[in-house]
Amino acid sequence: MKNRKNYLKARKKRLKWKQLGYISGESVCPLCGEKSLIQFDRYDSWACMSCLEWLDPTCGDPDCPYCSIRPATPYEAYALTELGAGQAGLQKRWRCDNYQHKVNGMEKHMARRRQHVLWKESK
Repeated sequence: MKNRKNYLKARKKRLKWKQLGYISGESVCPLCGEKSLIQFDRYDSWACMSCLEWLDPTCGDPDCPYCSIRPATPYEAYALTELGAGQAGLQKRWRCDNYQHKVNGMEKHMARRRQHVLWKESK
């Protein structure tokens, strides 16, 4: 059960990273060598989720709409991000898929699945 909890925590964390920008599963971080790069749309910059470092330097222009608001580390951007009301549906879908909000959720799901199979067989 502990492995499942760790898996769900990691999946939830990854979902939030996905909401922040585009995750590249093919590019490799030049600092740590992991395939965990993310393009932050809001800051127009690449970062590594493993080593938590920005890969693009700031431009130094105080009037830059991207660099002037960019936090010191990608983790600060992650921590400061609030899930908006538009993301409530994604949160609910995630909880439904992972049975976080139900008591005996898996048993209920399997019972529904068995009923559906029996219904299909009766036709």
